[in-house]
Amino acid sequence: MSMFWEKFQYLSEIKGMKPHAVLKELEISSGSANNWKKGTIPNGEILKKIADYFEVSIDSLLDFDENVSVRLSSKKSVLKKLNAIPQRFNSLKAVVETSDEQKLAIAKYVGCPIWWLVNEQNIKFEPKDISSETDSSILFMILDIMDGCADNDIDKAMQIQLSRVVLYHLNEKGFGAEKLSEFTGIDQKKLHFITTGEENKDSSLNYGFNFSDLVYLKSVTGSDYSCLFVGE
Repeated sequence: MSMFWEKFQYLSEIKGMKPHAVLKELEISSGSANNWKKGTIPNGEILKKIADYFEVSIDSLLDFDENVSVRLSSKKSVLKKLNAIPQRFNSLKAVVETSDEQKLAIAKYVGCPIWWLVNEQNIKFEPKDISSETDSSILFMILDIMDGCADNDIDKAMQIQLSRVVLYHLNEKGFGAEKLSEFTGIDQKKLHFITTGEENKDSSLNYGFNFSDLVYLKSVTGSDYSCLFVGE
């Protein structure tokens, strides 16, 4: 069972309702719930609808830190899942192909040229003119990309480059390579690949961060999702 689905169940229980009754009230299909059980997360629009319904923040829906207002009942299960298979191939959804317009919006949001965003060979990230855009839809778009299983070179490159953006901002916050090497919740071989571009023999580690990685990094560094991609 996925972490998001566990959170959804718990919130429903607090409200005194069955999860599927909440789905019906929110006009969300049961098929969506089945996908959540497999490990996917809703898109930005549905996340906002759920957050508004339960009167919690979107961050708290995506976060599994004990400090948020909602507490999960099975901590051991959650921690176990945070250290799951690096790419979660069995549960990740396919990345929805992004349009050129969306790629441009993401590039502007994180402060990089479009050519850098789609070319994993360009390792060094130097932010320029980071957008002051407050539209959370772009952040949700990025989280959707990171939660997907890339099946083409451009999507894979975007995941890797966005991961390098995250590493840049973590370094600026004092979490450089040496500090990150102490974090047991991140596969160090994957981290080495993202940092250097040197491929691992295990090809499943030659990808960018997945959503579980972001949840972990957010928790241990005290960042929020927007700070991971645009800094403080």
